[in-house]
Amino acid sequence: MSDLVERQFPAKTLMTGLRAIGYSFSSAVADIIDNSISANAKEINIFSDPLSEVPYFCVLDNGCGMSAKELDNAMLPGSDRSEKAECEQELGRFGLGLKSASLSQCREFTVASKRFGKIHAMSFDLDIIDAENRLLLKMLGPKEIDTLPQIHNLAKYETGTLVLWTKFDKIEGLAKNFEDSFRRLVAETKKHTELVFHRYYKKVEIYFHGKRIEKRDPFLLDSIGRQQTGRKSEIYVDGAIITVIPYTLPFANTLTPEEKALLGNPKSIYDDQGFYLYRNKRLISWGSWMHMGIRSELNKLARIQVDIPSSLDSVWMLDVKKSSAKIPDKIKDRIKMAVEDSIVRSKRTARFPGAKEQSVEFKVWDRISEHEGKIRYQINRDTPSIVALYNALGQSEQNLLDIALSQIECYLPKYSIANDSTDALTIINSGADCEDEQLIQEIEAILALCNPNKRKKMFDDMFMAEAYQRLLKHKEEIRKRVLNND
Repeated sequence: MSDLVERQFPAKTLMTGLRAIGYSFSSAVADIIDNSISANAKEINIFSDPLSEVPYFCVLDNGCGMSAKELDNAMLPGSDRSEKAECEQELGRFGLGLKSASLSQCREFTVASKRFGKIHAMSFDLDIIDAENRLLLKMLGPKEIDTLPQIHNLAKYETGTLVLWTKFDKIEGLAKNFEDSFRRLVAETKKHTELVFHRYYKKVEIYFHGKRIEKRDPFLLDSIGRQQTGRKSEIYVDGAIITVIPYTLPFANTLTPEEKALLGNPKSIYDDQGFYLYRNKRLISWGSWMHMGIRSELNKLARIQVDIPSSLDSVWMLDVKKSSAKIPDKIKDRIKMAVEDSIVRSKRTARFPGAKEQSVEFKVWDRISEHEGKIRYQINRDTPSIVALYNALGQSEQNLLDIALSQIECYLPKYSIANDSTDALTIINSGADCEDEQLIQEIEAILALCNPNKRKKMFDDMFMAEAYQRLLKHKEEIRKRVLNND
């Protein structure tokens, strides 16, 4: 049997490696904010001062804080995370983020944390570690703690943590003017923070120099009637669920100033198309189709929200920085199928910007996830034409209609459709073949079955149905024709 030999690692080399993981200033700060959110912070304050005697950048939160023992563990590269439970609030992963993110931007960082009424603080100083080639950390005494920037704000909290960066050797080495470069990086970080944590906006208040960050929404969810939400899909992988929701933005030239602000006032909507990958609601990657070959001018309005649980980190090859991931080959085709709806809508909206579209609330077919690996397609009984028919029938006839619809669902020719698609045959079942006049006559027929008091609502509902979306731009003309007496 082989002997086991313990080796002491060269601390200087390890620290050099940690510094070279590839963080940007913004992604490094996001990693620190992750820790604050995981600590159940409700308020996070970010301060910086490039003109201080010792320039600094710091993140202060009112989370649960750490005891001396917990702080000691947190400062260890590859800290013990065995007691960290998997949950939506937990955004950490390797136990490296605090150290690797901080050291990627500065040569010294200090963590002060308050719990049980006491503040404890420790520092990483690469100048000391390089000189001794050992992992030596500084334990700060009360007088040293009292001199830390913003420590008075931590003292006001019942519990909380302050992460302080100093000795910005990388910025100093590259900047023509340190102050200008520092302020630019902080401004970029604010914008980055607004987008990355936009789904935490209601839950956590984040401030830069006392001013709360702006609200962001890359999908314009509140732009009802103009933004379009596609069908939600659930993909089961290794016992976990990946959720995919496609969105289509309104045509770029129709965006209001408020909508542009929610998008972060991008220079080009084209650049932000693609997947928006979230891990526990924290944005990981965006503005890319992840090498799926979909990027184009006609797809520029498409945005695909993909939610993955932290249990699938290894499947998605999530890196230490939590800033990039790769779609697993085994689900790539299923993801691509899920986004087709958004792609089609983006192309249609880009080609016909004058047609003001609204969300399709009444699709003919609904896709229902039953359990792992199984789905069911069923006819949407809330489609206006079916609702009108139900209301016009007696109980016996309604039962017959239910039987007929159920038989259509049960005997869906799924294998023939799959084979035809594989053989690249064109399936011509399409509402596009219907003439506009035929569709208008259908609307008249459906309204004729309705209670006169409900015709106006039924009319509006029909234009949120899949079958009549193409008539939307003529809605008011059709209203005058078919509701003239109402």
